Amino acid sequence: SIRILKKANCPTLSGKSTLTYEIGVSPESVVHLRVSKNSGGGFFSAEWIALDDILSTLKKLRKDTPITAYYLSELFKGKSVNTPSFLLSVLKQLKIVRPLPKNKRHHELLDPMPFLDQVTQLMDAGGKTGSSNRKTAGRAAGNTGGNTNGASTKKAAVKKTATRKAAVKKKAVSKR
Repeated sequence: SIRILKKANCPTLSGKSTLTYEIGVSPESVVHLRVSKNSGGGFFSAEWIALDDILSTLKKLRKDTPITAYYLSELFKGKSVNTPSFLLSVLKQLKIVRPLPKNKRHHELLDPMPFLDQVTQLMDAGGKTGSSNRKTAGRAAGNTGGNTNGASTKKAAVKKTATRKAAVKKKAVSKR
């Protein structure tokens, strides 16, 4: 089951209603997002979606292709057509994407590291104590192994993860 780290609100892309979304982590330390409420009348799917799946879907696009809710539809096959737009609203709120200046319905992907840093902080503050929590936080930031006990090791792991993610991002950009 997914452990909820944070529950927050954001406007829909149209600004006509407010969404409640949740950030969670699985027992395997995989970060997930979901929309849990909509103040408007639109239906949506409240299923958890792994952040890795979201980012993989968005990184498949060519560099010159703006991100729209349409491209998130593959994550919600057979679900409400509102859900991809609502997820895009959440991604915008979390600063994982931002609207393009010329067309507010088109977005571009940003570096997810600031968000992952926030998730790490939430995990550190949430409930568990000791090395198991540090290990989980390191995995959420992308570190999949090694000893993550201690502040200096944790900082090194985050720095290593940032370097690895920058290399992956650079490689993804060069492929576009």
